[in-house]
Amino acid sequence: MNTSKQVNVMVGLLMLGAVATLLYFLWDNVRAEDATDRQVTANAERGGVIFAVQCRSCHGMTGKSVQENPKLPGAILNIESNRLTDTGKLKTQQDRLGDTIHCGRVGTLMPSWSDAQGGPLNDFQIQQLVTMITGSFPGEDVSDNPDAVSEAGWDKAIEQANVADEYTPAKHLDGNISATDTTLVLDNPRGLHIDGLLRIDEDPTRSDPKSTYEVVKIVDTPAGTILNAKAATSDTDLTVQEAAIFKAGDVITVDDETMQVTGAPSLTKLQEDISKDATTLTVADATGLAANDSVKVDAEKMKITGISGNTLTVQRATEETTAAPHTAGATVTETGNIIQVRRAQMGTPAAEHDVKVGVFEVGNKVEVERGSAGTKATAHPKGTELFNGPIAPGTTITGASGTPPCGQKQAQTPSASGTAAAAITLTGSEEITMGDNFFSLNGQNNPILGVAAGSSLKIKLKNNGSAIHDMRLAGKDGEFDTSDDVVSVPPAIPGGAEGTIAIAFDTAGTSKYRCDFHPADMNGEITVQ
Repeated sequence: MNTSKQVNVMVGLLMLGAVATLLYFLWDNVRAEDATDRQVTANAERGGVIFAVQCRSCHGMTGKSVQENPKLPGAILNIESNRLTDTGKLKTQQDRLGDTIHCGRVGTLMPSWSDAQGGPLNDFQIQQLVTMITGSFPGEDVSDNPDAVSEAGWDKAIEQANVADEYTPAKHLDGNISATDTTLVLDNPRGLHIDGLLRIDEDPTRSDPKSTYEVVKIVDTPAGTILNAKAATSDTDLTVQEAAIFKAGDVITVDDETMQVTGAPSLTKLQEDISKDATTLTVADATGLAANDSVKVDAEKMKITGISGNTLTVQRATEETTAAPHTAGATVTETGNIIQVRRAQMGTPAAEHDVKVGVFEVGNKVEVERGSAGTKATAHPKGTELFNGPIAPGTTITGASGTPPCGQKQAQTPSASGTAAAAITLTGSEEITMGDNFFSLNGQNNPILGVAAGSSLKIKLKNNGSAIHDMRLAGKDGEFDTSDDVVSVPPAIPGGAEGTIAIAFDTAGTSKYRCDFHPADMNGEITVQ
């Protein structure tokens, strides 16, 4: 090969190398950007898993709080306004979110989640939560598509919530139900418990952003437990883990044998609150209970010393338990773990049964209270899946006792109740501010309000706090959560927002008002004269 040809080949190779280097440089940038996007999305999805475990009891499984369920007290997090693209504004928002998760917010239900403050999350896990909420990783450049990153995190949060709440095997409606039906027929009712919550959900993945779910409270359900001792073919007393959940007349199955319950410990409920010192308690039904029986209320055991109608006289704190106050509706269970049965029913032969074998009441119907936990009763078609119900939000106000986290100021608490002051007379239109956690008017917190009989009142409610609040007025029956209540519009007012409540006062008397989200702290009276 002559010199000119060699030169041409060398020049060609150099040019080819330069072009290849340029192409690699361009491709490498794209590859690096793609890798960064994948990493940010992965962190958002890990944030979704953390959220499903730690945060959804207050913010909802979708992160939309009151938009999902008006009873949820947390801030709305799954919202486009959190997915900022301006670098400066994004940093400010991410810092605020990170600080809030790290330290909590004094005066609200938001606790400190950082392990440095006694919480369960490390700094990187908090950053993953912030990534899911904002769609960009803290300290890095704004994501190419913050909406897509954030939505991937929220999809993972919903997926994880469903995995955690799903029954194994899954439970489904075995027939259509209307909005008023209180009996659910299920394909598998086993494993449910009275007073438990169920989520009825046609769209558990939230493929339709406008879809909702209903929560129901279990009133009665086919009972189920396990044997605590081996049962011989002739035994008519079965030792079980939970005996009081059965009652005489129940038909049960143990392995392939059918039996009928002829006797079981009694189970009833408290009719009213009792203090830790009370020695009498009124129950819904004292049938089956007798003097010298032992009963259990929550964790406390008591001995019955006398019975008059449905009123029990008791000796408190027996068997090394501690006396404590108990609320109306608490379960009162006769102690004991034995049920009496009639063996070999419905043509089945009596057989031996080993310990830990399931004992199940025959039946597939569950009685429920519809529209519980702030949800609305609606119709549901056959085949709709049922999940474990939501975890109730916490009730502890951060900073209400002890040293507030991260050097925050002590939570502002209501001043002396308005019951010690004269009523503030209201006419026409008025404005009441709401803080964390108190109503305030003319320098008084939770004041007594006075209005004239026959008048109407429109109150503007301004939420100056950071927690969600509302105002509810008990109606003529004087009871909350009944059909004649009057509730603010909207029914949940976020921090910095406003709402209204319009009330007509027909007759003289006394009424009550409260915040549904903080009823223990935010409540007062209205006198109508």
